Amino acid sequence: MRMLRFLFFILFNCSILCRSLLAAAEAKSLPDYPNRVTRDGELVVLPDSGTVYVATDFHAQWSNFNRWLTQTKLVDRVAAGEDVYGLILGDVVDHKPGDPIFEPYGDVKIVDRIMQLQQQLGEERFIYLKGNHELASADAYAMLKEAGMNADNRRDMIDQLYQTVHGAYFKQFNFIERMTDEHYDYLNNLPTIAVGKNGFVGVHAGTSRSAKNLADLVRPSKKVFEELLWGRPVIVLRSGYTPSQTTEFLERIGGRLLVVGHTPLGSFPKEGIGDGVARLGRHQLIFSTGYGAPPGARSYLAIDLSKRYSTVTELRYDAEIHPLRP
Repeated sequence: MRMLRFLFFILFNCSILCRSLLAAAEAKSLPDYPNRVTRDGELVVLPDSGTVYVATDFHAQWSNFNRWLTQTKLVDRVAAGEDVYGLILGDVVDHKPGDPIFEPYGDVKIVDRIMQLQQQLGEERFIYLKGNHELASADAYAMLKEAGMNADNRRDMIDQLYQTVHGAYFKQFNFIERMTDEHYDYLNNLPTIAVGKNGFVGVHAGTSRSAKNLADLVRPSKKVFEELLWGRPVIVLRSGYTPSQTTEFLERIGGRLLVVGHTPLGSFPKEGIGDGVARLGRHQLIFSTGYGAPPGARSYLAIDLSKRYSTVTELRYDAEIHPLRP
């Protein structure tokens, strides 16, 4: 009996030690990653050189997506071997309910084009992060498929879903009307956050108060996912995050500057908007290349990955901040 208790004690403590060693191995810092685009779970690490052109929140606006490609000349420049990257911070999919639909299959066209560009140019040169709409529309599609949705009953099942007590919620994620199984698999596999070696951080919605280190971004908990993809600043949502929490988040993961979309600029006081974008405290910028830009302007960013930006005031109009349609 004593021997059994002793063996149990040894195994128990070995188990704790193994878990501790595993956690320590996962708790990486930015210098631990190679100096090239590297995907680690939900995290994409960017190198300390090159220029990344950042866009967000197209929401099925095919013409604005193409305008971004045209103005940045991304496709030709990557093909020519220039050290440039494209980065989309999510919310490519879904028409906004109640808005006029000028491009009915705009989100299908954008997603298909991104998939094509990644095959042509490489996923490391054209990076697409998930937003809350990619996440929620994929989840809704999976729910409908599990309930028996197929090509013959798809329209009826979606109509029934829209007529339920939660119908207004699901109408926001109407890419389910156009999504294919290939789209579903692709969206499910998108990364969530990009962090540059010199401190640039790009994610869809905002900071995470629950992420304690970089490893928490590799395999995010449900809470971390919610904060990164759904959060809004306290200035527009009482339970939202503050500028000091953004600063603390950046310090914990080795970042210096946070760039997000998600929150429409019309939610901010007008005095907080300049150069077509909103600045929150010293370390965060909010913008849109598609939906939700007014009273600012549809914009994209050109971030020099070799620079260690200290504050958002260093992002200048016509240098880092560019209007989509000047």
